[in-house]
Amino acid sequence: MCRLLGVVSRTPVTVDALLGNGREDFFALARRHGDGWGHAWSTGAHDLQLRRDPSSALTSAELAGLTRDEPALASLTHLRWATLSLAVGPENTHPFTDGTVAFAHNGSVKPPSALDELVAPELAPHRQGTTDSERYFLALRSRMRHEEPGTALVRTVEAIVRTGAVVNSLNALLLTPTHLYAACSYDPGSDDDPDYYPLLHRRVEDRVVVTSTGWADRSGWDTLGNGQMLVVERGTLHTSVVPLATPVELDVAVAG
Repeated sequence: MCRLLGVVSRTPVTVDALLGNGREDFFALARRHGDGWGHAWSTGAHDLQLRRDPSSALTSAELAGLTRDEPALASLTHLRWATLSLAVGPENTHPFTDGTVAFAHNGSVKPPSALDELVAPELAPHRQGTTDSERYFLALRSRMRHEEPGTALVRTVEAIVRTGAVVNSLNALLLTPTHLYAACSYDPGSDDDPDYYPLLHRRVEDRVVVTSTGWADRSGWDTLGNGQMLVVERGTLHTSVVPLATPVELDVAVAG
């Protein structure tokens, strides 16, 4: 399981400047989520850059430099906590990318192979690691060939729920040239901490921030509920929320 941070801004901003006094608190999450880090960022619509490493974010000089020195109009940061006995290595480290979009997941699908049926045959050879998360991304990419990314993410979540696999969370961030999508879909009974899976979001001046819980005081933040997806337009910062399926049957009905 993992921690997520997504940002869309009208003007370039570094992660350190964005977090301010909260930087230490956010990266302290790597004491538990220390099985790798990844950072994707963009200074324009089509210039996605990505770095990832299986080392801990607490000890990475490279990540410290990226968060201090790389201002961006949009970014996605992921702190990994390996689950399902999956290996710690660069191939299993988020975010995943096809060169145009970046995707990071917090949660698990058991067994990961349950997602293989959702991946187009021509994309299956693109898988480099063993995670459920990369398979989730490839299933999403399979739908993105024919659907716009937001619709594809909603329908991918629905399709995963229908597989009957054991899912604790499908929380994810998807950064595209035009949008940031934040999906919140989880089984509330799958973690002892009821506050582990909700996502927080807020608009601060000329930027929108989406993050996992555990580091920020919730005052001033809105909570993205289970069964919701936040859609952020990069050009305008306009936000909207659409319903999303969840791994719990009752919640699926509520979400529509």
